[in-house]
Parts: sequence; C-alpha cells; structure tokens
Amino acid sequence: MFAARNWQILSWVGHNIFGNRDGLVLDDPANKASKIKTKDQVISGIVGYRPQTHVSIEYIESLDDWKTAWNHIHFKGFLGTKMIMQVIWQGCDSLLAGPLVLDLARLALLSQRRGEAGVLRHLACFFKNPHGVQVHDFFEQFGMLEEYVNGVKEDR
Repeated sequence: MFAARNWQILSWVGHNIFGNRDGLVLDDPANKASKIKTKDQVISGIVGYRPQTHVSIEYIESLDDWKTAWNHIHFKGFLGTKMIMQVIWQGCDSLLAGPLVLDLARLALLSQRRGEAGVLRHLACFFKNPHGVQVHDFFEQFGMLEEYVNGVKEDR
C-alpha cells in the first residue's frame, strides 16, 4: 500500500502481546531475539529500503490463545507531509492459523502427489520468511501460488 501510493515509511514500531505456547516460547530471551530480528527484517524486505523499526514481543499469560498487535507507522505522504497511521489487530491465534494450516497441508499433499519434493517455492505466501524465495511482497508470493495452481489445472 505504501509503495503503490508513493508514501515513504520513516519508522515502524510494532508491539505484540500474546499468551499461549507461542508466547511462552518467545518469553525465552534467545527465542525472542530471533523472532524480533526476523520480524524486523520483513519491512525492509518489502519496501526495499531500511526505515527505522522497533519490534517488541511480550508474553501475557492471561491472554491464553489471543494476541494483540499494535503498529505505529510514521510516513511521508502527499507533498512530503509527515503522517501517522496506527493499526490495532486483535485475534484468536488458533482460529487465524487453522484455515492456513489446512490450505498448506492440502497444497503440500498436491505437490507430493505430483512427485515434487524439497522447497515448495509456490507456498511462500504462507510464511514470514520463506526458504528459497527472495521476494517478500505478499502479492507477488500469492501470484506464485496462483501460477502454480493454474499450471496444475492445465496439466489435467
């Protein structure tokens, strides 16, 4: 959205709080540092430059399977006017992941039935940091999946 509107992201701060097993695992300093590094690199990979970023992740046991992500995005808009966009997302982790896991399993099974093995690049849109894919643009990654599925249809 920012690139399509020629908006320059100046800074992006993301604060995440969640419970469940993911939160407990990320409460470990080494695991948290690795996750923060990965999340922090995503924005630069998408926009092609390095705005100032800060990512924090906190385990809040009482949230159970729920998570909240707050994002504060400072950017230059039309005529270089500095603006701020804030997004708060709250959701149930399992209900968010469930349909994605089902689709991923079905698509991986399709690939296996077609004799494909190894890194399945066409499934990149399911992952934050997919192996074998340098593109971090979700729409380009989803295009790879659509191209694959259309190719399967043509092979029938």
